[in-house]
Order: sequence, then structure tokens, then C-alpha cells
Amino acid sequence: MSPLLIAMTLLGCSDAGDQCQAVRVLAPRYQTVDACNAAAEEVLTRTTDVSYPVVAVHCQKADAPVVALASR
Repeated sequence: MSPLLIAMTLLGCSDAGDQCQAVRVLAPRYQTVDACNAAAEEVLTRTTDVSYPVVAVHCQKADAPVVALASR
């Protein structure tokens, strides 16, 4: 059985933060959602190449669809 891997998806959102779309899935993969969430602030701080009013990340099982977000 292979270990569960968590992916961090970068989202671009509207000013209200309610209309979001996946921009890219980032590397690396994380062992837990908590580890992914812990890395999110640093990732958001260095992400400057996305042209959306709000940029967010979502951490979830690598093969799951994006369904929620955590914004900066």
C-alpha cells in the first residue's frame, strides 16, 4: 500500500474570495494536511506571478478534486 500524499493547489479568486479556480498544483507533496497547511503561508508569500485579486491554497489528498480553500 502506497502512502497517502497531500497536494497543495494554488487558487486564483475574485475580490470577494468566492469565485476561485485552480491555477496550478504545486510540488512537493506532503505526508499530512497539517504539514501542507503549515507550508501554505510561506508559499503564498513567495507567489507573485498570479494575476488574481485573491490568491489561496487548498491542501487535500493528491487525487481529490479541489472543493475548498484557505486564502491569504
